[in-house]
Amino acid sequence: MKMTLLDTLFILSLVILTIGYILPIYVMFVTSLKTPLEITQRTYLIPGEPLQFQNYIRAFELIFPSLINSSIITISVTAISTFIGGLNGYFLSRYKSRLTKVLFIFMVIGLFIPYQVILIPLVQIMAATKLALTYLGLILSYIILNVPLASTLMGTFFFSLPRELEESAEIDGASRIGIFFKIISPIAAPAYASTSIIIFTQVWNEFLLALTLSTPYTTPITVKLAEIKGSYVALYNLQMAAALLSTMVPLLLFLFLGKYFVRGILAGALKG
Repeated sequence: MKMTLLDTLFILSLVILTIGYILPIYVMFVTSLKTPLEITQRTYLIPGEPLQFQNYIRAFELIFPSLINSSIITISVTAISTFIGGLNGYFLSRYKSRLTKVLFIFMVIGLFIPYQVILIPLVQIMAATKLALTYLGLILSYIILNVPLASTLMGTFFFSLPRELEESAEIDGASRIGIFFKIISPIAAPAYASTSIIIFTQVWNEFLLALTLSTPYTTPITVKLAEIKGSYVALYNLQMAAALLSTMVPLLLFLFLGKYFVRGILAGALKG
């Protein structure tokens, strides 16, 4: 089969984009295996000799408490936000009234407004309720920021589900709550998985709110990565090793739920 000019340009674009995506990761990996002296030589693409694998051991020791903190915060936020988002999305997709329209407008506003705009009021609320600088304060703040996204994603999926399933269950005497948990939720597993991956990744990688509301005892991984570099000597080798280690958790989540991810994202685009 003869390649056209469009095919050639398409393949060339993919190659350039792939190189552009992989090259920074390669530089991070090479840097993580060097000594500080080798890094100052600015041979970014050339591995050092010998390879300093002990950097990963040292980096893991430094970030382990923060990995635990981020895991506690992110798993809690993801589970609660996805659950509430499922309930909200189902309500908005099934009940047509003026109230649901108003709620949907507020939800869209909450989804698209930059969270930096409400950062100061949010911190003030956390301080007034004595939740600032606590796990609970961080978790509640992230839930407030991520529930609109979860509700939108789940609602989009529920819009695509045929109502005949629920009508049949109602005829058999099932309640609305029973229908949601026993019929709709199992069908919506791909949407729950894709929503969980998106929220987990966003919370895991968030920095500004974590920096504002965390303490030395609740420091998430993003804040710890900024601290590892050092104040006087830039330990980029440890910082790059720690950054690569920190990506393992969301990567493992994606590998575990990845088969549902595309299915859940596309499901909302297919009506019926």
